[in-house]
Amino acid sequence: MELDVRPLRSLLKIYLISEIAFYGLYIVMTRNIFILYLVSIGMDIFNISTIILLSTLASTLVSLIIYKYPVTFVVKIKEKHLFFHALEKLIFIPIPYFQNFLVTTLCYGLANISSIFASVYVNLIIYGSFREGDIKDITAKRNIALNITNVLGYLLTIFLTYSLPSSIKFQALFTLGGLLGALSTISILTIRIKNVENMKMFEQISKPEQMFSTSSFFITLLTSANLLGLVWTPFLVNVLNSPDYIVVAVNFAGSIASIISSIIWVKLPFKKLRYSLGLASLTPILSMMTPYPLLHIGVSAYGGFTFTGANFLGNFLFAKYKTWLGVLRVSILLTIIANISQLLATPFGLIFQSDYTILFIASAVIRLLSVGIAYFTIMEVAVVPEEYARTYSQLLYSNSIIGYVVIVDTVKESIILGLKILAIATILLILYILYRFLFFLMGIS
Repeated sequence: MELDVRPLRSLLKIYLISEIAFYGLYIVMTRNIFILYLVSIGMDIFNISTIILLSTLASTLVSLIIYKYPVTFVVKIKEKHLFFHALEKLIFIPIPYFQNFLVTTLCYGLANISSIFASVYVNLIIYGSFREGDIKDITAKRNIALNITNVLGYLLTIFLTYSLPSSIKFQALFTLGGLLGALSTISILTIRIKNVENMKMFEQISKPEQMFSTSSFFITLLTSANLLGLVWTPFLVNVLNSPDYIVVAVNFAGSIASIISSIIWVKLPFKKLRYSLGLASLTPILSMMTPYPLLHIGVSAYGGFTFTGANFLGNFLFAKYKTWLGVLRVSILLTIIANISQLLATPFGLIFQSDYTILFIASAVIRLLSVGIAYFTIMEVAVVPEEYARTYSQLLYSNSIIGYVVIVDTVKESIILGLKILAIATILLILYILYRFLFFLMGIS
């Protein structure tokens, strides 16, 4: 079922492209330099990971609730989601003015929760308004617009980080980025969704094994990317002693490469898009092995070029599968995948902290896992015959269910056993105290 969306689809594409264009400026001046900001005020990977973990955990729980109870999403959909769309951008402004762990965690958490409603709202418009071919077209054009404004944003960010005093540069960037981001909300004010309340909320999931394989591939791919993003900036600053503007230039190069690659990858079928995934698996290793900060600009360009194709692969697969799961749930699921992937990346930072080699290798291994899942279980991109891919997908799905049941049962039994042991220990302690009290009354020491 397609949504009744106003205005006309051609004009709707313009609104959606302008929304992502202003969003790109916000991203560069806030989210993309957020870790750089935290490093600049003296936070290590443990503290950075803690902030991201707590914030992402809260946003993941909210997204799972929306997925389970989608009726909560569609009530007063426009008013609620435009509010969160604007809040996500503006809530970044106070962060550099306080430089406080608690305030930073709270604001970043609110930004992540707000981004769930904003992202699902935009995804719902795209996946509910367009067919598969148009979804590919608008996805590519939005990606190009995003990266063009990223380039402009990085040029401005490089200039400001280079020219402004350290005491105020992040205040200026976060404030400017938040205000420019709010313009993206204005871009979609005129979009009206009319019949979302009448959509089926609980479509029957057909081909669950393929949905599971594709979701697993996309989660592992994005987890690897998030982990790489978590370690790359601290590595440049703390190990290679790179200045701030070089770190920004590294991200700038990735955006330039992504603009070019968007034009190339969007025209290719699934079987050729899979090459981008294989090539993207080299980026974490190249990042780890490159000893000079300036050379990381080239590594970032390579990573941006290849990862764009891999990311397209995931989004295009969900565009094809939307009839299996339903428009609303696909829109929510994409947001859940993004949150879970960020959530899965943060424990590595908490555990390994400044052990950059292990973190880079972990990112590479997870990236290779995503390649394996895609190449052997997703029929559209598999390197094995389709019947083999279908079988492997079913095996992955069924074994994962069995593993999940075993883990749940084991945890339940462990909890019950632990409670029994605790109860026995409590009884023995009570008896000991009672006997000691009786002995005391009887004068026995």
